[in-house]
Amino acid sequence: MTITDAIPIAPLFKTRVTQVTGTTNRVQADRCAEIFRKNTRKFRAGQRIAFEGEEFASVLCLLEGWIALSKTLEDGERQIIDFVLPGDVTTAVSADGMTSCLEVEALTDVVVATLNHAEWEDLQTAFPDLRELTEHLAAAAQARLSERMLRLGKGSASMRIAYALLELCVRLRSIGQTHDHAFHLPLTQQYLGEFTGLSKVHVCRTLRRLNRQGIITTEDHLDIR
Repeated sequence: MTITDAIPIAPLFKTRVTQVTGTTNRVQADRCAEIFRKNTRKFRAGQRIAFEGEEFASVLCLLEGWIALSKTLEDGERQIIDFVLPGDVTTAVSADGMTSCLEVEALTDVVVATLNHAEWEDLQTAFPDLRELTEHLAAAAQARLSERMLRLGKGSASMRIAYALLELCVRLRSIGQTHDHAFHLPLTQQYLGEFTGLSKVHVCRTLRRLNRQGIITTEDHLDIR
């Protein structure tokens, strides 16, 4: 029995682990599955999983749906730092190990396993593939952040939007959620603007420009091709 045989609620972790390590361990699978099952929670779209600055010390393993990680200024202006997609593992814990450094919001209805750090460490000890997966996902997140910061600081609106769409396409393709380079984004233009540092109006104009130039085709809200 493999880890992903034992956790049918998280089939995407099979894809993730196989991509990174080419295999899965076959030890203590029942215990691992039980930890996931007892910590699985559901949140509705728009619900806050954690608020910035509040007590929060969990590792989040997203099983279904999309989550946004963000920070907000006193005037209400918000910057989305990253999106968490199915199969991702993330934490928003500050350096003090007790409080959230980000707001964690369910963009869609989500299913997530929330584990404390001791439980997560036990899982990684039992399944070394999971530790390698976690390190891989953290490195990928850092690489994305570096590329995105470059474009936020130096790029045009078209460059920011185009890169955001490419990034999300690559990430969705890795979990089998694209078809012939077409994919759906469960995002409003407001959310896309908060991700790229642009106003909703600027996002709308930029998407229209990219459409006219034949770079992308948008259908039915944010279905991208």
